[in-house]
Amino acid sequence: MRRVRVLFLLAGALLVLNRAGRATDQGKPYDPRAAFAETDTNKDGAIDLEEFHARLVEVFYNADTNKDGVLVIDEYKHLPLSGDFKEADVVQDGRLSLREFVRIRYQEFEHADTNHDGELSVDEVVAAFEGRPR
Repeated sequence: MRRVRVLFLLAGALLVLNRAGRATDQGKPYDPRAAFAETDTNKDGAIDLEEFHARLVEVFYNADTNKDGVLVIDEYKHLPLSGDFKEADVVQDGRLSLREFVRIRYQEFEHADTNHDGELSVDEVVAAFEGRPR
């Protein structure tokens, strides 16, 4: 059950990464390969932690609509497949800091990195997406 939830959250994170700042894509179905290609900025065929982190920061600040440096549940819930706000809000203050946001997404990265090489291949990303609940 935990693995399914983690895969669901990773799929959500990659969906968010793929759609960050692109309002025109709202009607398009999620494509894990497109999300992968957009996140793989150096085009080496893998998403490393640096690329993943850069996209997470971009997503966080795009989601922070009032630009106060934190996400509240109303901002967070607009992120596609964002997962449980209360689980991400470690401090339990009703606000999600960048640190909290990145922490939960790094956990998802680690679970999706099935060969434990510190990078996500397109196959790992697709497998994580396909393994999520429909």
